[in-house]
Amino acid sequence: LALNAFRRGARAVAAMIASVAAVCDLDLVVIGGGVANAGPVLFDPLREALSDYKGLDFLSALQVVPAELGGEAGLIGAAALLR
Repeated sequence: LALNAFRRGARAVAAMIASVAAVCDLDLVVIGGGVANAGPVLFDPLREALSDYKGLDFLSALQVVPAELGGEAGLIGAAALLR
């Protein structure tokens, strides 16, 4: 049941990412914070849902990846701003 919820959520997030990427001409979307810690449970269905949009030339190079700093990315960024 929980995995189905992730799949449904991933389809909605994929539609949003595809829309923003098309408008802003993005090739890379980085997902950070606690959501990035979901790992394959989120990113596998998200990438699968995004493949529906890859037929559009302007989205063919789009990649969605977790932040390298994981769930602490926001805190590290905020601390860097305070320096």
